[in-house]
Amino acid sequence: MTLTLTLAVDDLSATACFYREVLQFAVETLTPLPDHPPLLLLLCGDASLLFRQKATLEALHPLQFQHLDRHPLGLGMTLDFAVADLAPILAAIARNDLHTLYELEDAEHQRREVWLHDPDGYLIILSEDPPRP
Repeated sequence: MTLTLTLAVDDLSATACFYREVLQFAVETLTPLPDHPPLLLLLCGDASLLFRQKATLEALHPLQFQHLDRHPLGLGMTLDFAVADLAPILAAIARNDLHTLYELEDAEHQRREVWLHDPDGYLIILSEDPPRP
């Protein structure tokens, strides 16, 4: 089974910059059809994240997305990513003067986490994989 999540965003360029430059993920910009608005694709194992402009989603699927402005986009959504090394991401977060909600370092369980919001308010939890013996 595969999973694809489509997330609405206000500014596709800001989203691309955040996920590429700060989180250092391989994000592709795609144009699904000629003369169609672009989208961003982030592959995560068997899961995929699609980021689409909010206005595009509202235009393509007006009944489903006509009320996106009623609540913040990221309300109730958490995206949890396991990464090999948090150090370069933490450096990029500091370099871009971004606010983290908190950082957790649990030496007993060899777990490190950092929590922050992306440009559209989606909660991002980055956890560092423990070193393998």
